[in-house]
Amino acid sequence: MTTSENIVTVARLRAAEARAMETVHEDVLMDRAAVAVADAAVALAAERGLPLAGLPVCVIAGPGNNGGDALLAGALLARRGASVVAVAVADRVHPRGARMLAEAAGSHALSGIEFPLGRERVLDARLVIDGFAGIGGRPGLPDGAYSLLGRAVEARLPIVAVDIPSGLAADSADLPAPDAFPDAPPRYVRADVTVTFTAPKRCLVEMPAAAAAGRVIVADVGVDLG
Repeated sequence: MTTSENIVTVARLRAAEARAMETVHEDVLMDRAAVAVADAAVALAAERGLPLAGLPVCVIAGPGNNGGDALLAGALLARRGASVVAVAVADRVHPRGARMLAEAAGSHALSGIEFPLGRERVLDARLVIDGFAGIGGRPGLPDGAYSLLGRAVEARLPIVAVDIPSGLAADSADLPAPDAFPDAPPRYVRADVTVTFTAPKRCLVEMPAAAAAGRVIVADVGVDLG
């Protein structure tokens, strides 16, 4: 059960991860995270009556480890039979995640955000993995990520968020300020499922931000909070 009593702050989690990586390689932790995300995506697809074989999946990848987790999850889904593509929102992407996705889904699988390819990849998908910003993210989606994830939210595509929905701040229960245009999608992801690691974060537990998280799955990746 996720309650306000068992949340973890970003600072405490960062310290615990640093301790864990003294004995366990970061790649191992990321692989465990990717398995949890991929399993959640498979379960969500099944709930929606979407067969995994050939399922169009779009991964939105930020430049850091959160994007790496999402790309690795995409690689796992491709190996299970899904048709996976990814869009790199920044000018760099997690190198191991990109390599593993290319090996599983082909060299064409990863593109940049350039119009119209990034938008088309999102709107052609039947399921989206939000790996843009993790616990280090700031409130609100920047324009590039918003042009993709905002469309996914507006189209009501099933979304699995990695660690927290992008656009939320992990240590805050507040939602970002609304967009300047009243009818525009929110500047944050509204996920159907959020796979968070080690322990819940405040934005996943306390309202109003928690309403954007959907069902929260806490995955144990081997980090001891001490």
